[in-house]
Amino acid sequence: MLAEALLFFTGAITRQGEINAGTTASDFQDEEKRRGISISTSVIPVEYNDNKINILDTPGYTDFVGEVISTLRVVDGVIIPVDSVAGAEVGTELAWSYADDFNLPRFVLINMMDRENANFNKALESVRQMTSSRLLPLQLPWGEKADFSGVIDILENKAYKGDGKESVDVPEEFHDQVEELRMEIIEAAAEGSDELLMKYLEGETLSEDEIISGLKKAVMTQTFVPVLVSSGTANVGMAPLLNSILKLMPAPGELGTVLGEGAKGEEELESTDAGPYAAYVWKTTADPYVGKITYFRIYSGSVSSDSKVWNHQQGEEERFGNISVMRGKQQLDVKNVHAGDIVAVPKLNVTSTGHTLGDEGHPVKLPVPAYPRALFRVAVIPANQADSAKLSPTLTRLCEEDMTLSWKQDTTTKETILEGMGGQHIDVAIRKAKDIFQTELNTQIPKVPYQETISRSGSAQYRHKKQSICRSPYAA
Repeated sequence: MLAEALLFFTGAITRQGEINAGTTASDFQDEEKRRGISISTSVIPVEYNDNKINILDTPGYTDFVGEVISTLRVVDGVIIPVDSVAGAEVGTELAWSYADDFNLPRFVLINMMDRENANFNKALESVRQMTSSRLLPLQLPWGEKADFSGVIDILENKAYKGDGKESVDVPEEFHDQVEELRMEIIEAAAEGSDELLMKYLEGETLSEDEIISGLKKAVMTQTFVPVLVSSGTANVGMAPLLNSILKLMPAPGELGTVLGEGAKGEEELESTDAGPYAAYVWKTTADPYVGKITYFRIYSGSVSSDSKVWNHQQGEEERFGNISVMRGKQQLDVKNVHAGDIVAVPKLNVTSTGHTLGDEGHPVKLPVPAYPRALFRVAVIPANQADSAKLSPTLTRLCEEDMTLSWKQDTTTKETILEGMGGQHIDVAIRKAKDIFQTELNTQIPKVPYQETISRSGSAQYRHKKQSICRSPYAA
């Protein structure tokens, strides 16, 4: 609900959807509505204070970890939500681990502070027990449970009621705690820069701009991890969250150049429109009405609609028609796209997830992340003869969309095997085959491919006579 709350707060939607009603912008697939969970990453762009922020809302269930890995490949920072009641869970630890793999700066967001039994300190302590990273609270909840009404922003030394459109002075009961935590923030900012550290140690006062600059460097180097609070369902804390993103999260290119494999070896790509065009395809979907949709992030250069680009993996040309900024399933057509942005195009012919699009005369391939091996497998059987003819292309399309799905023909058992990350993962794929590709499949437990087994009966006779050791040194 956090993405939905941000859309509503920024005016991108006029009415906030609900998960139970299946009306949220991010969970728009039929399977997501039926199950009441996210199974696919959705792109949720918002505009705030003349800045565009691309929010990529990922699934929380481990069965769909492939979506998380593909998403982390193209983002500049991570917000890890922590339930205010349950605290850090297995999914929290996994998300943290994957963020480590991609070396991404992150926020901890203690969410749903309006829930019964919500406890900020307990949730924060659970994260401290999970990681050795230095956590730095930048916000405090203004009340808890039913009394949660706003956010105390320590960095700004202000209090925000409700969604945070307007600020007030920090209530008196928070003064001592805010003063103590603000000193920790200033010390963290000083650690972000040698120049600021010397100034701080010499007893000079850091300006607000210096505090934010130093703190941003500390966040980008993961010296500290900021802790924020909110409630997506109650729409509380949206402005302080967005302010923190703009102040402390890196903009495209601020994490440094991106490395690709060029014609002469490793090549650095700068996030600028003036550079050679290079875009990484991180997601591919099949829409029952539009067809194939390809999502990509531009790492260098720019591109416009009705352009010709080169697929460096396939060595073939692709032509863009319309280019769209996606907002859930909504397609907002744009003419030009710049370095750092994330967009989508329909109906590409040879492009799949993990491919690099660019200029034909400037070959470069961007790295593809490693995905975990499958943990669950089933045998799939076409429901009828018509489905049998569509089996192979359907499974291939499913696996092109999801890098943690794979299929093969077992030559020993003569079965078609579909492999994934869990039962729910496979079930979603089977339903997608029917709903999108009109291929009905049944599943069963795969047969065991015995390497050796008894094939026929036989008989034999043998007589063994043991000799006494004193008479003969052998047995006959």
